[in-house]
Amino acid sequence: MKDRISLVGKEAEKIPPHGPTTVTVAICTFRRPSVVQAVESAVDQRLPADLSLHVLVIDNDITPSAKPLIDQVRAKSSVEISYHHVPGQNISIARNAALEKCSTELLAFLDDDEYAPPDWLESLAAFRQGAQAVFGPSEALYPEGTPSWLRLGDFHSNRLDRHETIDTGYTSNVLIDMEFVRRHRLVFDPSLGESGGEDTMFFRALHRSGGTLRYAPKAVVHEKVVGSRLTLAWVRLRRYRAGQVYGLMLHRFDRGAYLRAVSTAPLKVLACVVMSAAALFRPGRAPWWLMRGVFHFGVLSFGLGAKLHREYQRSL
Repeated sequence: MKDRISLVGKEAEKIPPHGPTTVTVAICTFRRPSVVQAVESAVDQRLPADLSLHVLVIDNDITPSAKPLIDQVRAKSSVEISYHHVPGQNISIARNAALEKCSTELLAFLDDDEYAPPDWLESLAAFRQGAQAVFGPSEALYPEGTPSWLRLGDFHSNRLDRHETIDTGYTSNVLIDMEFVRRHRLVFDPSLGESGGEDTMFFRALHRSGGTLRYAPKAVVHEKVVGSRLTLAWVRLRRYRAGQVYGLMLHRFDRGAYLRAVSTAPLKVLACVVMSAAALFRPGRAPWWLMRGVFHFGVLSFGLGAKLHREYQRSL
């Protein structure tokens, strides 16, 4: 709890509560003009009669660079929009500030490079009965000229298998029961604020605390993929880091599964290479198997003591 208090302050300003069915939509941002579209899409939600809306923007830049953009949106919106400058260049600090400043029953996270259709929150809320977190898909929108292997692999989208028990998730599209979070004093790990994976750990801890996680397949949000992420190198590092975080999660929460995952990782890497070669003439499948192998290599590297790849390390 010391991290949480020091990050946002004991006397942090609270958002005035609107009632037990108000949803706070939190958007953490760092130097992305696309935050305007994210906020506008949150403001334009079509809500059922039993829900009301508040939008919270957390600016994680050293300077309050997003404030002029948010002020423009706020000036023409009838929905309450709060802006808070929380410097630190660490996504966990920003997300913990959102937890701290939210005083409503429900909190939704939307990324600053995403936008949501008008029925997004309504679709998430339809699954909230008896659940402490409800996730929806984040679907990537690829620009013209994107290599076919990237489109077919769809490595930039986030989805869950609704046919399996869900024991963790992501913050790119989620509705959270804040009463449960407060009761169990759950926070995002600041040590993962530059590597990523803080959301994986948070929701695994929520599940281990007795929380139920559900998936709302129709609660879709969209992400416009930028050119810098349309490379093999970017996808490879993202999958490698995901494997490292998976290893870390098992190490913290299930040591038996961790030992099995690390010990079998070399064989899994080899199997993925073989499957990639076998799928060489099947469009999109060879890269998919290669990236699966990179994931298992990430698990192995964590087991061998490699440091987590700092995917979100910021330049000043």
